[in-house]
Amino acid sequence: MDYNNAYEQEIDLKDLIFAVLHRWRMIFGAAVVLALLLGGYKALRTYTGGNDESAVLEAKAQYEKELEAYNQRVSACEREIANLEEDISRQEEYLENSILMNMSPYDVWEGKTELFVKTDYTIMPELTYQNQDFTATVLQSYQSALTNAEFIKDVAAKEQIDARYLKELVTVTVGKSDNGYNNLLIVQVRHTDEKMADELMKDILNGVKQSEGRIQSVIGTHTITEVNRSLGSLVDLTLADRQRNEREQLALLTDSLVEKNTNLETMNQEEMPKPVDASSRSTVKSGIKYGVLGGVLGAFAVMFFVCVTFLMSDKVYSAKELKSRFKLKLLGILPADETKKKNPLDLWLNRLEGHSGSKDMEREYDLIATNVFHYAGEISSLLITGGAREDKIASVAEKLSERLPDIKIVSGGSFLLEPRSLKGLSECDGVLLVEQKGVSSYSAAEQELEKIEDLHKNMVGCVVFE
Repeated sequence: MDYNNAYEQEIDLKDLIFAVLHRWRMIFGAAVVLALLLGGYKALRTYTGGNDESAVLEAKAQYEKELEAYNQRVSACEREIANLEEDISRQEEYLENSILMNMSPYDVWEGKTELFVKTDYTIMPELTYQNQDFTATVLQSYQSALTNAEFIKDVAAKEQIDARYLKELVTVTVGKSDNGYNNLLIVQVRHTDEKMADELMKDILNGVKQSEGRIQSVIGTHTITEVNRSLGSLVDLTLADRQRNEREQLALLTDSLVEKNTNLETMNQEEMPKPVDASSRSTVKSGIKYGVLGGVLGAFAVMFFVCVTFLMSDKVYSAKELKSRFKLKLLGILPADETKKKNPLDLWLNRLEGHSGSKDMEREYDLIATNVFHYAGEISSLLITGGAREDKIASVAEKLSERLPDIKIVSGGSFLLEPRSLKGLSECDGVLLVEQKGVSSYSAAEQELEKIEDLHKNMVGCVVFE
């Protein structure tokens, strides 16, 4: 038998971390207790200390700030509701009265007239500098004259149409080509009725005649001649898309109004900010702050205590450490208390640490007995001893006696403490140590191994209760 009695202890950070985590109840309890004590003490001191001027001013400023923010939110919501109601009213009026919005996209009466504008501008090749061409200016002047608000208002009054809705029916564009303007002025008029479309076109052309003299006197001499004129019914799917978009806009406005009304009702149901007593506010604030501080300090204090205890303690923590320290044959690992029901957090920590959640005890004892049979050799008697509690040692001895009838199993406590067990050690051929996490110690295990070696006994192995 050879064990390492010159073992240099190394700190296993994993074991240290799990030793701390397994004390979560103690950590949580200390955090809660210290949080209540420190927070309650500070709150009581603050409350009994009375109001100071700075606390009163702070509470007053906070109240005024909260009240102002509340009033601003309510006022802003009310303004948005008023604006939405006005927008909805205008949109409904527009959809109801607009000629364009009530026009069938599949039966649109459109009048179209093309007017040709000719000026006296000519290109003189023999001259380096040419006269300025005012044709584009003349075309744009006619376009402006036929679409300005005053002219549209006069035509609308004559035809008894609202000027807002007439403007949608009249389109005046300047013809263009790849080289620029092509001297054409294009007038388009739309209406649901053929006669009204024709009347509107006549009114627009009268406007052309009325503007001709003024534009000639201001800009330059020119002639404007009607080239093409047509009136007919057509299908305009673009108009259908525009009508659909306008109705969708009304639906969006309505949804926004419902949402804003709901928000206003929610704000009205909220309790308005009230002045907070400076003493109460300061007491709560101090209590919470020092309560959190106390909880953190309590948790860290317990974790520090657990770490120090783990590092300074000589108690067996894991079978892995026992095996690596003394080079023992580990015959089996058994749960220290298989009857105690563990909560989910402890079970989860055990799984993370590598311990099985539940074990078949009979199967474990079968494996231990098989290992003993292989490692025991020709021995006829086996002493079951160690630093574990006597009931654990007796349990192992009983189970192995049932499974190893050819070997005399002797059960005894630690032969370091009991003479009877030490006598049994001298009479038996082999020894099986039973150690227990948190009960056995590494120093005692080392003494047990030294005694076994001194008596030249066969060290079969070790069973550990974790």
